[in-house]
Amino acid sequence: MTPSAVAVLAEVTRHDGATERVESRHRGHLVVVGEGGQELVRGDGDADVFVRSTAKPFQATACLELLDEHGPVPVDELTTAEVAVSWASHRGEQRHLDAVRRLLARSGTAPEGLTCPPALPEADKAWPPASPGEPPSRLRYNCSGKHALFALAGRGLGLRGRALLDADGPLQQRVLAAITDACGPVQGVGVDGCGAPAVVLPLSGLADGFRRLVAEDRWERVVSAGLEHPGLVGGEGRVESALLAAGVVAKVGAEGVYGAAWRDDDGTHGIAVKSEDGETRGAAVALVAVLADRGVVPADVWAPPPITGGDDVVGVVRVAPGVIG
Repeated sequence: MTPSAVAVLAEVTRHDGATERVESRHRGHLVVVGEGGQELVRGDGDADVFVRSTAKPFQATACLELLDEHGPVPVDELTTAEVAVSWASHRGEQRHLDAVRRLLARSGTAPEGLTCPPALPEADKAWPPASPGEPPSRLRYNCSGKHALFALAGRGLGLRGRALLDADGPLQQRVLAAITDACGPVQGVGVDGCGAPAVVLPLSGLADGFRRLVAEDRWERVVSAGLEHPGLVGGEGRVESALLAAGVVAKVGAEGVYGAAWRDDDGTHGIAVKSEDGETRGAAVALVAVLADRGVVPADVWAPPPITGGDDVVGVVRVAPGVIG
């Protein structure tokens, strides 16, 4: 990939007296796909990327289909909250933990039996940190809902523990098939931060996969659950939750990846963004700007935290010139 194939997606500014200067730039790739193919490309629309947690809607659908076939419980017994948290990258808020516990109970799996690593809640101002002395917990890991659904779907296949994450095992092979059905051929498989397989896809394939989320009935159970419970898919202050609340299917992935999809008078559309520096900030700003420019969401649906200096706001994070339009 040549440097010219990478676009500036967002700028970070800071005031220098009366002058506003661009302090930093987030570079990366963005592609919008419609029913007729690519509609907008910034950078390399076919760049191969680890899509990370943006694969979760497809992973969750594969697990629900396995439950349809093998049990151990009927899919219709799962609440929409349990389905929503199964494709979350959550913040460890109480509502997330409660939904994951309910999902775990269906397979008789203890929180300590989850196959994701232990974690503490996110340490930010929007959610209190763990109580003093609280040990890390697998339940608090942001992918615990996905792993709880893996445990349930795997129970019907006779799988437990690390066998649930085996890339060549029956569970992950079904997951891989679902991703391929939606997004096209996988270009590689690594290991995600949570221990599950992490697939490599062309960015345009991810965008088209998201388009299919709103175009095809196969994904409706997962999509409708997220739209009903946007806060369970992300959490307080998260761009994906704000977009879901506005009717746009959206999901974040680690290292600055986003996928989103919507339907309008021209049909169904998907967008995928990847920040080269791995920062979600720049990718999120570009994502929202493109959606707002197309009239899909209001421009104020979400905004990144301002740039501060002491107690004052001294700059902004904004979409870079040339990204929209």
